[in-house]
Amino acid sequence: MNIAIDRLRALAFALISVGILLGIFGVVRTGAIAIAVGTCIIAISKYLRSNRHRKIELILPVGMALLLFVVALTLPHAK
Repeated sequence: MNIAIDRLRALAFALISVGILLGIFGVVRTGAIAIAVGTCIIAISKYLRSNRHRKIELILPVGMALLLFVVALTLPHAK
């Protein structure tokens, strides 16, 4: 289980890095979506690995990632 979570976190960090690079080079909508998905994966994996399951530690980061996703979809004239 821990190996799978570690691989997911590595994928999430790669997604965030790709999202930042895409945002720098002008593909803002796709970059923001990649960052949102990566952030959501990291928040969920940290929640699953922790011993204390406080809901605010899951709800707040996932909510912010979902808001970034919605903003990315509503960007006008984004590439």
